[in-house]
Amino acid sequence: MLGFKIKSAVAIACFSVGAAHALGLAGTVKQDNGQPVAGVMIKVTSASAAALITKVFTDAKGEYAVPDLGKNVGVNSMYVETFKLGYEQAQPQAKALAVVVPKISKGVAQVDFILKPTANIAAQVPASAWLSAAPESAGKSRTVITCTQCHQMPNERTKRLAEGLAGQDEAQREQVWRAMVGAMRSAIYGALQSEHSPAMTPEQLAEAAKPENSFIDKKDEDIVAPWLAKYMPTSFDKFDAANKAKFANVPLGVTKKTVIREYPYDEKSFVRETGAVNGEYWVDDISRNRIGKLDPKTGAYTWYDVPSPGAPAPHTMVMDGEGNIWTTLLGGTGEMASMFNPKTGTWRIYGGFPKGMAAHDFSQGANYLMDFDKNNMNWMTIITHNKTIGFNRATGEVSPIYDLPLQEGETPFHIGAYGGGMTSDKNFWFAQYYGVLGRFNTDTRKVDFSIKYPDYAGPHRMVVDSKDIIYLTLIGSGQISVIDGKKLKEIKRIDLPDLSSAPYAISLDTRRNALWIATVNNDSLFKYDLSSGKFTEYPVGIKDLHMRNIAIDKKSGDLWIASSPIPSNESEMRRLFLYHPGDI
Repeated sequence: MLGFKIKSAVAIACFSVGAAHALGLAGTVKQDNGQPVAGVMIKVTSASAAALITKVFTDAKGEYAVPDLGKNVGVNSMYVETFKLGYEQAQPQAKALAVVVPKISKGVAQVDFILKPTANIAAQVPASAWLSAAPESAGKSRTVITCTQCHQMPNERTKRLAEGLAGQDEAQREQVWRAMVGAMRSAIYGALQSEHSPAMTPEQLAEAAKPENSFIDKKDEDIVAPWLAKYMPTSFDKFDAANKAKFANVPLGVTKKTVIREYPYDEKSFVRETGAVNGEYWVDDISRNRIGKLDPKTGAYTWYDVPSPGAPAPHTMVMDGEGNIWTTLLGGTGEMASMFNPKTGTWRIYGGFPKGMAAHDFSQGANYLMDFDKNNMNWMTIITHNKTIGFNRATGEVSPIYDLPLQEGETPFHIGAYGGGMTSDKNFWFAQYYGVLGRFNTDTRKVDFSIKYPDYAGPHRMVVDSKDIIYLTLIGSGQISVIDGKKLKEIKRIDLPDLSSAPYAISLDTRRNALWIATVNNDSLFKYDLSSGKFTEYPVGIKDLHMRNIAIDKKSGDLWIASSPIPSNESEMRRLFLYHPGDI
């Protein structure tokens, strides 16, 4: 028997009088033949809870348990639904527990579900699935690099555009995609504008739209537009479940103890990165020029404005060994870095840098902690000019600015000096989208080693371990490059289970001896076990999921991640979420 029924008028009256509170949920998920279904996501939404959404998963017996949602949360504010790739929910048909009358015992509501298999999973697949039918190629990887920096490809808007091209020939479709690529050159700047940054003039917009001044250049257009014209579907109504192995081909790592909690952030905010330090959870908000601390017990944020003139736009967030929070500043005002002390609530802003340049990544050391060279200098990638510059954390002294290698046919703006790291010899490593992983020797102030990647691979972000092994995401080719920072050689490249998932960032989990990979074109996290060399998948299920970095709470082992697509114009996209894997 199912633990629910559709309520009648009499049941409504009885239910209202009872005013029953359900602090948690429990139940089973089975097929109509009685067989349990493992790995089903149970999504509970309640505006009365500290976390707007809580998600758990079923075990091998099909059983699930949602933990305490709070003493003031009642069934009248709760909506419940299920998700598992290849299944549809048959019962109950209603999501609202005000319509479904569950049995309540000791503050726990019993809700059982029946699912049925479905052959058409078009409404369930991640964006990467629509690229999976196309052969692996440089054009496909270049398309992933170009588009997924901001949002999933295809997202809903892209699908609508593609559907509108049905019936047109390939040449006509290519012209439309070229026009869209051109529009994105200007649109990206508006999307990244901070709250106090001046609006771009028509002349500035015209300059930004020129390929030579853009992150999306003419070569990108000449590769991406024809590829989209040839391979992007014009209908998204059908996807055969038999083809899911192309993007979902590893075991799920979730258990009955896995919990996800989602905390919305404000409209007009662009929360990009997260940090976990001393049991506190932090975010930075580029658009509104601030950092914030979340209270998971209430879901409320406490905000701290960056005390820098204009629009500093705090970008990359890194903790140091003393519990301070560092952010690079994109604003181009000559102030490129900030340090916030959570204990005292005080800031230090580092200035004296060249104006008009944007700092991207710091020289993060082992386990993604802020690190400094032998002269107490931290080094940063300058994404707008393909350069690096350092500053002394004690004195604020700024180094000269140094050029990074520029590949033939590239421009300083387009090559994308991006990820940064520091090995134990105190040398600075940098990654370029369309260039190399290189080592900047902080003694000689020269680049003395580099690895050239194909221009479709997309070297992106890195993490360094205590033995100077560097793990680098290749966002275009869907791989992890593993480099020995002492022997100065690449050890291997690891294919992700989904090559079109666009691995954006990577975190080293020393407690689990694993890597966590944040994707921006799949709806899941991937965990790579360093001992076994095997992947497991952890579904997330947030609209246009776009994970920039993963902060790991050292005590609990929990993961804290922000989803931050551009634009984040819908409330269900704006999420900070806790991922409790349930294995610690």
